[in-house]
Amino acid sequence: MFVLRAYTIPLLAAMLLTPVFAQQAARPQAQTRQGRPNAQPKAGNHPGERLFDRLARMTPEEREKALSRLPPAQRANIEKRIQSFQKLPPAAQERRLDRLERLNSLPPQEQRQVRRSMNQLKDLPQDRRMAINRELQRMSVMPDDERQAYMNTEEFRNRFSPDERQMVGNLAEILPSRQN
Repeated sequence: MFVLRAYTIPLLAAMLLTPVFAQQAARPQAQTRQGRPNAQPKAGNHPGERLFDRLARMTPEEREKALSRLPPAQRANIEKRIQSFQKLPPAAQERRLDRLERLNSLPPQEQRQVRRSMNQLKDLPQDRRMAINRELQRMSVMPDDERQAYMNTEEFRNRFSPDERQMVGNLAEILPSRQN
């Protein structure tokens, strides 16, 4: 469970911090994460993720001191999201961490597209957001080539607007990679 908690903070970064807050980091990054091969932060990570990685490496006292510099509302938001993540079952936490690693492995331009699609998805009406999430869940079990072929079908194109199709395509980049 400790290993998963060490990744709680980096997972939430894309949703929580702005580049301005990234300058408030209290300590330099450590060299490696425990327990996960090839999980060392990449230089191209979102600034908020780098900060969260640093926060994850801090002792509770150091983290408390770093968070105390934030406005109360922002701090409460961060703490709420961390607690929410920690309440997830370990398998759900692991899936989110895997998606974050896949996101960070993409070239910077594609990372920006995926992040933009994440934000656009949050802004959709609940019924469309649910439809897209169901579609992504359905596609997550497909091999990569089948997923691509499916997204080119008439059935898929008729169910989603061009913007929604673009969103699904971008978000599919961080779905598990499946082989035939």
